[in-house]
Amino acid sequence: MADWTKVTDEQFDAAYNKHLPSKWIKFAFKYFSKTTEKKDMSLSRTIFFVLMGAFGVGYVGTILVLPRVVIGIATFVFGIILAGLVLYLFSAAFLNNHRLNKIAKELGVSKREYDWLAEKFYDN
Repeated sequence: MADWTKVTDEQFDAAYNKHLPSKWIKFAFKYFSKTTEKKDMSLSRTIFFVLMGAFGVGYVGTILVLPRVVIGIATFVFGIILAGLVLYLFSAAFLNNHRLNKIAKELGVSKREYDWLAEKFYDN
């Protein structure tokens, strides 16, 4: 392992720019992360309301003993959207971690040391 305190800003930038995030990763973090800006919240809010609506229809349908077709359609819509969203976000997080590990390996530092370097050079 290299001494992470001796990594320069130029070395860090060069390694980072070799492994930029893909559009898949950028989209996931832009619309579904904790730091999503208010102007980008429309997609995540829409998905949230569709999920809650489908859940609500299934829940109320079960309480009111509505026909199984209504409950089944609501459950199916809820399950498909939720599974798709979870798989997408899991894959984006996995790909991003793989990318960060490549950068850390290229710099000769551990993942924790990479995080420290990122804070050091890109502290907001």
